[in-house]
Parts: sequence; C-alpha cells; structure tokens
Amino acid sequence: MKKWQADLAIIGAATIWGISFIFTRWGLNDCSPALFLLTRFGLALIISLALFGRHLRGLSRPTFRRGVILGFLMGGGYLLQNYSVNFTEVSRAAFIAALTLPAIPVMSFILFREKIKVNNLLGIILAVFGLYLLLDPTFNGLKIGDIIAFVSVPLWALYLIYINIFTEGNDEPHLTVKLLVLQFVGAIPLVLLFTIVFESGLWPYLHPDLGKGLTATKYFWAGLFYCAILASICIVFIQTSCQKYTTPVQAMLCFQFEPITATAGAWLWLDEPVGFKAILGAGIIILGVLLSELGAIFLGSPKSPSPNPPN
Repeated sequence: MKKWQADLAIIGAATIWGISFIFTRWGLNDCSPALFLLTRFGLALIISLALFGRHLRGLSRPTFRRGVILGFLMGGGYLLQNYSVNFTEVSRAAFIAALTLPAIPVMSFILFREKIKVNNLLGIILAVFGLYLLLDPTFNGLKIGDIIAFVSVPLWALYLIYINIFTEGNDEPHLTVKLLVLQFVGAIPLVLLFTIVFESGLWPYLHPDLGKGLTATKYFWAGLFYCAILASICIVFIQTSCQKYTTPVQAMLCFQFEPITATAGAWLWLDEPVGFKAILGAGIIILGVLLSELGAIFLGSPKSPSPNPPN
C-alpha cells in the first residue's frame, strides 16, 4: 500500500469517527456512558471473533501483549470520550480530542527523542489554527466534560504512536485481524471495571446520568450498531492495517477530518450552531493535511524510522 492510499483510508476512518459522536450522543440518551461502551465493545468482539477467530491460532505472546496494550489505550480513550460527550457539547469534545495532534510529536520526543519534520510542523500549526476557527473555542464556563476530554488526549496520542510501533515491519501472518480482536479483549475489562464502580449502584452515583441504566429505544440500537460495527471494527481495522504505511503525526493530521464531520453532524442533527469561522477552519485543516502530505516532496524530508517495538 502506498502512503497516500493509507492516508486516504485514515481520512475515511476519521469521517466515520466524526459521525460516531452523533450516534454516541443518541446512545447515551438511553444508556449510561460506560455501559453503552461495554455493549458496543462486546458486540464488536462477538462479530470480530465470528469473522476472524480462526486466525488467532498460533497466536504469539508478543502479539497478544501488544494487542492488549493497544486495547487498554483504546478502551481508556473511548471511555473518557463517552463521558466527555455525555457532559459537554459534541463540537467541544471533538475539538479537544483533536488536540491529540500536537500531543503526538511532544510525546514522541519525550519517549523516543524523535524529531519533527518541517513540513509536519507547518501542517500541525495550520491544522491547530484551523481547529480553533472551526469550533471557535472560548472555554468560558469550563465543563466537566471538557476536562475529561483533555485527560483522554495523551491516551489517544499513545494509542496512535504504538499502533505504528507494533505494526511497522511486522510480517506476522494475519497480524491486522489478530490485533483487531485483541484490542477489544484488552479494552473490555477496563470498561467493565468502570461500569461496576461508577454505574452499577454499588456506590452512590457521582452524577444522575451514571445511574440511568439502559433503555432499548431505536436511538440506542442505532447508536450501538453504528458504533460497534463502523466506529469500532472498521476504524480499528483501518488503523491497524494502514498506519504502518504512514507516521503517527501524519495519521493524526488525517484524523482532523473527525472534528469536521462531528461538527457538521452536530449542526445537522443536534442543532449545534456552525458559523463562517467553522467553514473557514475546515478549509485550513484540509490545507494543513495537504501541506504535511505533499511538503516532504518539496522539502526532501524522508520518513524517519519508528523506534523498535518492545518485546
């Protein structure tokens, strides 16, 4: 697969992810956040096992360990995202999640001393400025959902970094589908723990929304099936199979299409306002992605190798 094809696939995944904010909000209207995610990952695991379970034969310990690590990071990211969407606007949650973009090179530098290429840096600056215009964040009256979304940022950054580390140069047969299944295996225990601790009623609820249980309405089912099949299985498959052909920074630039589609969906279906600045910001984000993608051709900056994966 060529780099531009991988980037195009990741942009498609970002679009699915952006729309999933709307379906998540619908699902959370009738279900508490961790319980909704538990049903989502449970359904995704059942479907992925039915489709790819036979490929788990001969599973190596390093692959199992890597899949569980990715699952823990993914589960933590989605768990915090669910709580943030429940307690703030979709557009604010999407913007804050997109701050993973500048977090990736910072964490890559801290962990691996990996330098940032000039074209990536320029693309990051443009994309962050575009995100600011897209959602016009003033942060007046900071909400608990905003704080939770900020906490999720380093988890998403680590998730994207380690997908790249664990897959690049790894020629194990059926690696993509093995990691796909194992990520749900790694995520479910964490989500189950949060469901028991915060939403089961064993302790006083921290917020009334955490005790609303599950009501099987058409909106819940729509949110569940979209998020389990498209926003879980499809996105994880695309990330695991395609990201090794690009870099974490470039992948995150492509994922800036997520807040564009999330904001558009919030405007169409949730009646959240979108103005001229949002449209201008969307255009600048696209320009940032193109600059990061095409800038290396003119600047002649080669793709830097990823650090060696841990055993």
